[in-house]
Amino acid sequence: MLKFLMAPSNAVCDRLGLTDEHERGMLRMLVNMLIFTAIVVAVFYVAWRAFE
Repeated sequence: MLKFLMAPSNAVCDRLGLTDEHERGMLRMLVNMLIFTAIVVAVFYVAWRAFE
């Protein structure tokens, strides 16, 4: 499950050629936050429209 959640951020790090684990960690955190924020906003919007 963890590999599935980390796959998009690891792909971005690999594409950028980051090798330092600290840099990869910061970028993984940013990418994961952006993805999950977008998902939460979409779910909130759909729920908002459903109960309106």
